[in-house]
Amino acid sequence: MPARSQDVVKWVFTDYPPANFRTEEGNFSGFFHDIVMEVFQKRLGLHVDIAIYPWKRCQRMVKSGEADIMVTIPTTERRKYSVTHNRPIWVKRRILYTFREHPRIHEIHLLNGLASIKNGGYRVISYLGNGWTENEVQGVGIPVSFATTVDGMYRMLASKRGDLIIEEKILAAPHIVDLGLSEKIVETNGVGSESGFHILIGKKSAYASLISALDREIEDMRKQGRLDDIFRSYLIPPNN
Repeated sequence: MPARSQDVVKWVFTDYPPANFRTEEGNFSGFFHDIVMEVFQKRLGLHVDIAIYPWKRCQRMVKSGEADIMVTIPTTERRKYSVTHNRPIWVKRRILYTFREHPRIHEIHLLNGLASIKNGGYRVISYLGNGWTENEVQGVGIPVSFATTVDGMYRMLASKRGDLIIEEKILAAPHIVDLGLSEKIVETNGVGSESGFHILIGKKSAYASLISALDREIEDMRKQGRLDDIFRSYLIPPNN
């Protein structure tokens, strides 16, 4: 099998703690990081080279073959240019956030699923390049306002420029605290959806043929409890 250079797998992502990010010391970290490094470097014997770019560019790079892998939701569009394993490495449960003085906050607490959000006439706030929002939320007719960055998404909600953010708690909570918006943004009991995250290998990558081996190793990590151990180390419940 041809390799990029000395069996190097190029992984691209956008800083998104605690899933994958660069620490203040310049090191890479996150539960996706730990899973990818174990499966590719420790189990498959391939060095992983990481680069951080805006999310839309990451997707373009995997599509073109400039990068090999990304970790995200395998949407219909992404499956056109990538291959992936069978079961997700992480299931993201998206809950609903709104601004503290929202006039319909009691109704928002009772929302369950995208259909209820659409029927309620709510406007969702997201960030550019979020394929899940574009396909699953905007795609079913829910109005969406896009911020240019993840941080900008939370600032827009705090400024009441929309009704809801649909996000996983372990991802949203640190951003809200770090931005000093805890008094303005409220976590509700409402639920948007659940979706699985996978490692996607671009079809133009020299490593696309490894997908069966990747699937085998991920399932082995699951059986051995390694996935649960990694999630626990980031204070995420196992099998989230």
